[in-house]
Amino acid sequence: MKKTVHGWEIISSLDVRVYQDEAGGVAILVDRDNFGDQVPVLLNFDDDGVDIKSLSHLTKSVRVSLDKKVRIEWHEEYFEVRTQAMDYIEAERD
Repeated sequence: MKKTVHGWEIISSLDVRVYQDEAGGVAILVDRDNFGDQVPVLLNFDDDGVDIKSLSHLTKSVRVSLDKKVRIEWHEEYFEVRTQAMDYIEAERD
């Protein structure tokens, strides 16, 4: 869980990196090494609400609640497929 400058909480189903500016702009990336060039989820927060500027193709859903919480669910199968493929390649080398 991460807190924004305007007191909003970001809750994520996966570990994420959150970058924010002083005006309330936030970029969110899934915190996975070697997963390529991700498209960030871009949000703008203020005291009254959240503007969703862009979503990543890895984003399954974004839920904004009245108690200043934003819950992001990710398509975890993208990460699992990559891991399985890497395991299979390494198994062939043995």
